[in-house]
Amino acid sequence: MNNIYALAQIKGNEKYPNIIGYAFFKPVNSGIICQIEINNLPNKKDYEWFPIHIHGGENCSMKNGKFNNIKEHYNPENKPHPYHKGDLPVLFSNNGYAFMTFYTTNLKLSEIENKLVVIHEPSDNDNPTTFGEKIACGKIEMLTL
Repeated sequence: MNNIYALAQIKGNEKYPNIIGYAFFKPVNSGIICQIEINNLPNKKDYEWFPIHIHGGENCSMKNGKFNNIKEHYNPENKPHPYHKGDLPVLFSNNGYAFMTFYTTNLKLSEIENKLVVIHEPSDNDNPTTFGEKIACGKIEMLTL
C-alpha cells in the first residue's frame, strides 16, 4: 500500500486556459495527505479564496467553454455543505499561485479514484463557503511509484 498514490492533473477551462497544477494524494495511517499546487489562477486582487472540491463525473471535457461532465460534490453520506466528504480546504491564492498540504481522515484513497478535483471561481463577497463557476478540473487517477 505504501507505493500506491493518486494524482489529478488540473487544467483550466476555456476562459482560464493557463490554469495548471496538480492534486497529489497519499495514504497515511487511517487517512490521506493531499498536496495541491496551482499556477495562473485569476487574480482580481493580490489574494483570493478559491473553493476546491472533489466531484463525481466521468471526465473534465468541455462543451461551449464549460465543463460538461462534472456532477455534484462527492457526498455519499448526504450531509449538508460544507460537510460533504468532497469539501476540501479553500485554496488561498497569492497573485495567481496557490500551494497547500493537508491531512484528513475524512477520505480514503480508494473512494476518490476516478473522481474529479474541481476549482471554482471565488465569489465576489469574499465568503469561502460560496462559490462560482467551475474554472479548473482534473481526474484523480491511481498510480504506483
